[in-house]
Amino acid sequence: MRAKLISKLGVWMCLALFLLPHTAWSGDFDKGVLWKVSKAGQQSSYILGTIHSAHPEVTNLPPQLKSIFNQASSFTVEVDLNAQAMMQLQSQLFLPGDKSLKKIIGPQLYQKCVLLMSQYGVPEPIVDKMKPWVIAVELSAPKDAKGQILDLKLYQIAQQKGLKIYGLETVEEQLNVFDGLSSAQQKRILGHAINAFPTMPQKYSALIQFYVNRDLRGMLVFNDQEMNHLDSSLREILVKRLITERNRLMVERMQPQLRDGKAIIAIGALHLPGEQGVLQLLENRGYRINAVY
Repeated sequence: MRAKLISKLGVWMCLALFLLPHTAWSGDFDKGVLWKVSKAGQQSSYILGTIHSAHPEVTNLPPQLKSIFNQASSFTVEVDLNAQAMMQLQSQLFLPGDKSLKKIIGPQLYQKCVLLMSQYGVPEPIVDKMKPWVIAVELSAPKDAKGQILDLKLYQIAQQKGLKIYGLETVEEQLNVFDGLSSAQQKRILGHAINAFPTMPQKYSALIQFYVNRDLRGMLVFNDQEMNHLDSSLREILVKRLITERNRLMVERMQPQLRDGKAIIAIGALHLPGEQGVLQLLENRGYRINAVY
């Protein structure tokens, strides 16, 4: 079970895809998943919006990206998927000491978790040691997903080509997006994931189709509809943790790679658009942003 969860270092942010709050829309970056980033005196770099999926239409890379990989000097992801990061992730997915999920969320919600997680082959003793948000993540990803997700495929291509690999965030920073929430807030997110579970395959398929069509506007509208199921106080917290703070941090930390040029930077597609999106923040810093694909 632990190995399976570790393999979802990228997939765990799937929950974020279904919880991303509404962000103001500028209309400038509504179509495209691959963008050229240019500034006078620097060699151009590229930002790729990803989705944590192994769907064949997602992992079939466009010719433009293959060509860019052949000329790239570095590859940057949200988190560097090295062995140390994997070990750190493993240690933070489960409740510490004698803490129990059942005691945290109550017997009624706990029994629902046990029933649903049994469909993933997870026995009750393991379920009782999992953090509430981790179960929410597990229930938000297709249980029958097969193959290599896009993020890992890109990472391996970069390794094979000998590119310098960088991470924009640490494992601790990413996990703290949810670990930093109170038990009550995590319980509410878990309840939302359980309620949405029956329709999750259809919603996930719809999101993938928006991505395949490179329709960032459609992805945001889709997420707005999902956010209607959460109360306003939790939405406000999530927009700060999932979007505003992380977008600003990522833009700041990608600056060395952009200055060096010939960089490929791969981050979740829903970090790209909007007035607080990565593309707009880069344009505010004087970069020219052009859609490639």
